[in-house]
Amino acid sequence: MIENETPRRLTHIHDEFFKSLQLASVEAYDSKSKDGTTVGNFLFWPAGKSKDQKLPLILWIHGGPTSQDDFSFDLIPQIFAAQGYAVATVNYRGSNGRGMAYSKAISGDWGNKEVVDIIGATDHLIKIGKADPNKLGIGGWSYGGILTDYVTATDPRFIAAASGAGSAMQLSMYGTDQYTIQYETELGVPWKNMDKWMKVSYPF
Repeated sequence: MIENETPRRLTHIHDEFFKSLQLASVEAYDSKSKDGTTVGNFLFWPAGKSKDQKLPLILWIHGGPTSQDDFSFDLIPQIFAAQGYAVATVNYRGSNGRGMAYSKAISGDWGNKEVVDIIGATDHLIKIGKADPNKLGIGGWSYGGILTDYVTATDPRFIAAASGAGSAMQLSMYGTDQYTIQYETELGVPWKNMDKWMKVSYPF
């Protein structure tokens, strides 16, 4: 709860459970994409690991794309961090939290600005000595899986990837799920806009 701009904890029901756990620390950081866009991200750092060392890095990419990573508890990055990985989440263009223009920046142009933002967030962590550039992994679910496909098709540095409920051939989704109206609004129908559909299917 926030009172006069100061947080106040309301419950302690999980105190006993958390006594046995060593959770990763979570810090916000900004990165600059190659086109100059500032992107807000989070870094999960494993408990007991020195902040002065480089760690293998996993990027865990949120779906949506209109979703947002924040300081609320996030189990999956914590699970990865418990295995000794640094974990980064990225609020790429298309995410919530930065206004409508930021969310709509990728409309009809999938796998472009988001990829630039994810790569920029990765490069920042390498540059400041947090991430081992030879041990990079990426994964996500839904649009996070789609972006995993886009990123690995763009940047060969990622040596492991998990595309959960993702798609590399976007044409295959038309008429098979609940997002058909969205697809038609952004890309048009395939039989009239095949070039656009194939453009956003470049990972395939």
